Amino acid sequence: MWVTFILLPLLPQLTLCVHCPSVCVCNVKGAAKCSGDISDIPPLDPKTTFLLLLKDTNIKVLKARSFQSFSLLLRLMITHSAIDTIQPEAFYGAPQFRSIKLSSNALSIFPPKVFSEQSNLEQLQLDDNQIVSISSELFEGLVNLTELDLSKNRISQLDAGVFQNLTKLIYLNLAGNQLRNLPKTLFHNLRQLQSLVLSSNKLVTLESGAFDHLSKLCFLLLHKNQIREIPPRLFWHLPSLLNLSMSGNQLQYIPAESFYYLPNLTMLTLFKNPLISLPDQLMGNMPRLVELYLYNTSLVTVPWNLFANMTNLRFLNLHLNDKLNLLPKDLFCCLPNLNKLSLKHNNLRALEPDLFSNLTSLQILMLNDNKLESLPATIFCNTSRLEILDLSRNHLKYLPGDVFTHTKALNVLSLGGNKWKCDCNIIGIAEWIRDNPRLINASEKGVACYEPYHLQNHSLQTLTHAELKCGQVLFQTIMTTSIIPRQVPATSTPQSSTATSTKARPTATSTTPSITSTFATTASRFYNSLLLSPIYIKQGNEYNNDLAFYEKIVLENGPDIVHNNHYGGWVYLWTVPSTGPFSGFMTALYIVLLVTGVVLIAATWYALYRLHKVMWMLQKVTMGGNQRIMARRVRSFKVKL
Repeated sequence: MWVTFILLPLLPQLTLCVHCPSVCVCNVKGAAKCSGDISDIPPLDPKTTFLLLLKDTNIKVLKARSFQSFSLLLRLMITHSAIDTIQPEAFYGAPQFRSIKLSSNALSIFPPKVFSEQSNLEQLQLDDNQIVSISSELFEGLVNLTELDLSKNRISQLDAGVFQNLTKLIYLNLAGNQLRNLPKTLFHNLRQLQSLVLSSNKLVTLESGAFDHLSKLCFLLLHKNQIREIPPRLFWHLPSLLNLSMSGNQLQYIPAESFYYLPNLTMLTLFKNPLISLPDQLMGNMPRLVELYLYNTSLVTVPWNLFANMTNLRFLNLHLNDKLNLLPKDLFCCLPNLNKLSLKHNNLRALEPDLFSNLTSLQILMLNDNKLESLPATIFCNTSRLEILDLSRNHLKYLPGDVFTHTKALNVLSLGGNKWKCDCNIIGIAEWIRDNPRLINASEKGVACYEPYHLQNHSLQTLTHAELKCGQVLFQTIMTTSIIPRQVPATSTPQSSTATSTKARPTATSTTPSITSTFATTASRFYNSLLLSPIYIKQGNEYNNDLAFYEKIVLENGPDIVHNNHYGGWVYLWTVPSTGPFSGFMTALYIVLLVTGVVLIAATWYALYRLHKVMWMLQKVTMGGNQRIMARRVRSFKVKL
């Protein structure tokens, strides 16, 4: 009795072991998996087998009524085997099948009515075979079929009525075949179809109205074909479409209004097409579009309103367009939810100051591998959420020192591979890099000078005013004082603070005999605030008209300019060198003078205090003497009386 009690739970497993061949693995749920040296359907228990998987076998022929004895078998999978022939009555006697998978075999021809008894079949997968053609009668009895996979075959042509009885079909995969054209009415009866995959074929054109009856279609994949043109309004009758892929074709033009009436579209791919231009009216209202891929084209520019109806767009890839050199000012006007914008590997040379002003949610911006030479100071003013910015491998020579002021969330900044010109104009951005080293992309080998030659490969963040020869003492003097005045003529005409800094050669003057004025390179954007308005260089009684040094010079405050005075129409700039032994001496002298001044002030206050005390004592003594004199006079007067 105890033995029976112990073995009772194991009886189903023991029964399976009796009926399960050695080349198979069976389980209590009715699934059997067989592989190896098998040339025919193995002798399994027909009363317990619900699922049969035959993989990597030597079965070449499915014989007539091979599954008649498997009255409970619902799912059959024969994959990665050598099947090349199916007899016309192979599935006769097994009308209960729900799924048949014959993938990755050597099948090339199917008998026309081999599935005629499979009225309950829901899933049929014939992918990765050698099928060349399909009879229009092959799918006649499959009235309940919902999934059909014919991908990775050699089908070059389909009859117009081959799918006409598949009225419940939801998924149809024809990818990876050799289809060159599609009959106009091929899909007209597939009114329940939700996914249609036509990618990786040889389609050259599509018939007008080919998709008119697919009102429930959600996924339409047409990528990797040879489509040269599409008819107008091809997609107008697809209101449920979520994903439309047309990448990897030969489209040069797209008809106007092609993407109208697609309110539910969430992804659109048009990349790897030789597009020359796009019409002004191309995109309709797409409030749910999240991803748009428009790269690797021949576009020179795009319409300003291309993205105007995509208010929910999150990812925009407009890169790898080697001819794209112009972006309209208002191109990104209506993308408040955009998170990632890729403009890398284009031919952009300049950007409008307000180009990104409406991208308030932008987190990733890729501008690398363009030909940008500079950027407007206000270009990132409204991108406070920007976290990753790539400006590497451009032609940048300078950047305004305050260009990243508003990018408070910035975490990674790539600036390497540019043509930085290390002169006085680079100071602003060099100081910003020095103050924010953690933001520079760690994978880069530093941001280095490209020119001049003597500073080549010199890291920007280690530049000093002395290395750039900015803030030098511009006037030599015969005086021996430690602080030297520079004398330049002042102008009464105010100028804009945005005037460009220029250079001037040494110029003699006779205004102050004690000073020999030699005017050299002016300071450039030290602390982003101008010291003076533009001034003119005077030589004798006339202005210097040498075109090599221009007429106007902007003087801006910097470490070397410590004071200025206006006197007699001249501006005296008091300077001290910012580095070197003389600077150290001057600093020490300044400290000594400062301490001396403090001591003198304290001594003066103490002397005043002592003087005040003496004066108070003298006043007290004087008042006491006066009182005694008055008392004697009163007594004398009384005696006389």
